[in-house]
Amino acid sequence: MSLTKRVGLVAGAAALTLTGASYAGTETTDQDLRARVAQMEAELAKLKAQEGSNWLTEQRATEIRALVQDVLADADTRTSLLQGGTAGWDNNFFLASGDGKFRLNIGGQLQFRWMYSNQDDEASEDTSRSGFENTRTKLVFWGHVVDPAWTYKVEGDFNSRNGGGGSFTLEDAWINYNYDNGWGVKVGQFRSPALREELVHSSMQLAVERSVLNSAFTAGMTQGIMLHYTGDNFRMALSYNDGARSANGAAMAYDTEWSFSGRGEILFAGNWNQFNDFTSWKGEEFGFMLGFAAHYQSAEYGTAATNELEVLGLTLDASLEFGGANLYAAVIWTDLDNDNGIDANPWGFLVQGGIFLTDDVELFGRFEWGDSDDLTSEDLMIATIGFNKYFSKHQIKWTTDFGYAFEPVEAAWLANSDGREGWRADGADEDGQFVIRTQLQLLF
Repeated sequence: MSLTKRVGLVAGAAALTLTGASYAGTETTDQDLRARVAQMEAELAKLKAQEGSNWLTEQRATEIRALVQDVLADADTRTSLLQGGTAGWDNNFFLASGDGKFRLNIGGQLQFRWMYSNQDDEASEDTSRSGFENTRTKLVFWGHVVDPAWTYKVEGDFNSRNGGGGSFTLEDAWINYNYDNGWGVKVGQFRSPALREELVHSSMQLAVERSVLNSAFTAGMTQGIMLHYTGDNFRMALSYNDGARSANGAAMAYDTEWSFSGRGEILFAGNWNQFNDFTSWKGEEFGFMLGFAAHYQSAEYGTAATNELEVLGLTLDASLEFGGANLYAAVIWTDLDNDNGIDANPWGFLVQGGIFLTDDVELFGRFEWGDSDDLTSEDLMIATIGFNKYFSKHQIKWTTDFGYAFEPVEAAWLANSDGREGWRADGADEDGQFVIRTQLQLLF
């Protein structure tokens, strides 16, 4: 090996040492750097001794200077790139600028499910059905731009429901600005601020799926503008929007003449983050939250495509967490009125709770009841029991439950369902349907 190459290797080692120090930050001390420099000086002295008086000619000196300059320039470039941005894992994968002005978080949700349904179908011999499905395959992007006050979120599902065939369905897609005093404004597509069960993310539910009662009464995803506020013990959201279940619609579509949704929550004990899910982890502090909401909309006036139905929905709910056990209850009431003679007040209630049997196994139960006020011949009455096995909290969990319908689950109760609940429409007097569901979830 020529002397120039030997010196080049030493210079390269020096550059790597300097670059490593810039990456390590405070982890590399001055004493460490002095020790490395001393070692390199010893290597150079050894090379001088081996070559004698001819160790450095003018040509070699020029080559060495050029090589050292190239290596140092490369080290400066690496340091500059490090200072210009960061990437890694902080409860999720992220990319961020070094100055903190830009951040992109990347996440996803996988739910793989098997379901079995058995019903007393007098018109068919096909009383039992079962099968597998990728219930949810989601990608989520969120973060901030220019300033941490400007936030955004884009979430979508490769939908396998209702003939989706794995096509991408946009869910959340909004831009938000947070003021310093707790107030904020959000525009775009988001979940209507009404039912708490709907607002809790699908990955954070207690059972395998949200209740049938929720699918019957929820306003679901909507498009509009929302004013929101979060304080120490009170938070609220008020939205002017396109109406219930109006996701991915066009501005000039026949939907509603006007629509408003609003929700308020009072925190009596605990902290807001506790109520991002329904589970109360062992060791958590006691939490108690009371929620109330209203939704009011009127269908488009003067069009043949709508019947000018006016809808008012009210809900009251309570959530309690006991550090290893949880309880949630909600009552929902609606008023339906139009010129075609509909004047009804469907309503219902739900109670659910869970308790940890071990550090990672949770037993839960749920009861839901609904009265359609003569829009159907039968009330809704379903009981569900099951368990969660948490491998890493919600990030990896296995959920299994069993549901039994004491009354026929008529088609009207499933009118807004996409089939994720696993229940099928019963005929009159065909009660006793039961559903078994088991699901593995992974979040990244």
